[in-house]
Amino acid sequence: MELLVIGLDGLSTNMIDRFGIEPEYIESVLRDGASGDLMSVDTPTTLPAWTSFATGKDPGSHGLTNMIQQHSNYESSPLTTNETDAAAYDFVEDGMFVNLPASVGRTPTAAGTHLVSAMLAEDEADAVPAELQELEAFQDYILDHDKALKKDPDAYFDHVCEITRARRAFAREAFETYDPRFGFVLFSTPDWAGHLLSNFSDDDVRGRYYDQLLSVVDECTADLAELADNVVLMSDHGFERKHTNVHINDYLHDEGYLADADDGDLSATGTAVEVAKFVGKHSDFLYEKIRQVYNYIIATDVGQSLQDAARLDIDYENSTAWQLRYGCVFVNDERFDHPTVDDPDALRRTLRDELAALTDEDGDALFRDVLLPEEAYADPGADAPDVIARPAPGCYPTRLESPTGGYASPTNNYNHRYRGIFAATGPLFEDGADVEDASIVDVLPTLLAALGEPLSPEFDGRVLEDAFADPPSVSTMDADAVPTPRVRGASDDDQAARDDAVQDRLEDLGYLE
Repeated sequence: MELLVIGLDGLSTNMIDRFGIEPEYIESVLRDGASGDLMSVDTPTTLPAWTSFATGKDPGSHGLTNMIQQHSNYESSPLTTNETDAAAYDFVEDGMFVNLPASVGRTPTAAGTHLVSAMLAEDEADAVPAELQELEAFQDYILDHDKALKKDPDAYFDHVCEITRARRAFAREAFETYDPRFGFVLFSTPDWAGHLLSNFSDDDVRGRYYDQLLSVVDECTADLAELADNVVLMSDHGFERKHTNVHINDYLHDEGYLADADDGDLSATGTAVEVAKFVGKHSDFLYEKIRQVYNYIIATDVGQSLQDAARLDIDYENSTAWQLRYGCVFVNDERFDHPTVDDPDALRRTLRDELAALTDEDGDALFRDVLLPEEAYADPGADAPDVIARPAPGCYPTRLESPTGGYASPTNNYNHRYRGIFAATGPLFEDGADVEDASIVDVLPTLLAALGEPLSPEFDGRVLEDAFADPPSVSTMDADAVPTPRVRGASDDDQAARDDAVQDRLEDLGYLE
């Protein structure tokens, strides 16, 4: 294989350092290869980021700006695959892509290329094309984890290690059977493990479980790397400990932008949340204990009910602005069925400036940047968020109501950060090179340049020339030569089944609160 890309979902060097983990192969490529931080996109989450990898475009261009989408009637639902932009599997002939998120329903345009999708697929049969289901390793292939096992951490981490090994076995058999020129495989499990670290209050326990998984991921990564002349390791985002939750919707409510639809009648779970909020305002010790219990049950039905009760019930029709998720604020303009904003541009600027001024009790800014869509994206589409509030390090913009009454509340969770990893090794790449200012939208242009293929004129990203041993010869194809995406249709029932499966998956991982 000429070039193999191994995706390590959610992996970042700060997590390796925090827990003192030494993944031998991964660290050797980071140390001796061409490497650097890889910036994610807005938002730094799985579906927007991996779609940016696949298309070479930022979310403003490809349209997947979050893990969920909001419709004109204000209802939210899981995202669906981008069907309009050419992707890596359309550009690269003789390729094998294993477990690429946000690709279900797409059929490669490139000759001799095969695609196994992930996350937005309903199940293994939906994700894996018929010809690859003939592989012996397909019998043990696992698309997603069993969330019920989270109640028993030992069983859960054994489970995700098993998934990692099964994915390695499937990818290896696929690579050896089809002998592709280019290969891609994604190990999703570092991201799954990162989310579960919030269930523990002790870093020694977290480190033990994280080390268990990364040892297996490293072993599988090294095994597959033996099949390729050149190897690229990358992640779609990183992880970090979060010490502060930021409550944007609380601020918008207090300032009159967001209307609350709560009628005042409390369910049992609603009463429990109100009691917890009262305790949180008066006892730091009890608040911490409640938070630990909440983290433990978050993946259960009870936990989901508590999440629903703990966030504002937004009266969208009478609101002018709200946070959808992860710092993405929308204004109620003509995109929605009941617009309330006469001058959206003025409101966007006002909200940007007000959110940028928010601080915690110590006066530290809660956001490192607050941007308008034209500042965050190369070419924002009509459905892009109106304001993008990028959290400061250690801060997480939640949709849950503040338990303490302020716009910043203490937490001890683990969640996404923008900086992931990029590391490349092999004859094509410069040993020890520092790759600076790299973004995930730059990876596809860089891979095509490494393969000697022309770039699309539609790319938002650039070639990471610092990574190469010798400057690549870069050319650009004509606009009419950009491949036309191919889509395999799904019936309404099939799509509904996918949506149901994905909704459950997103709730489990905390993408839907």
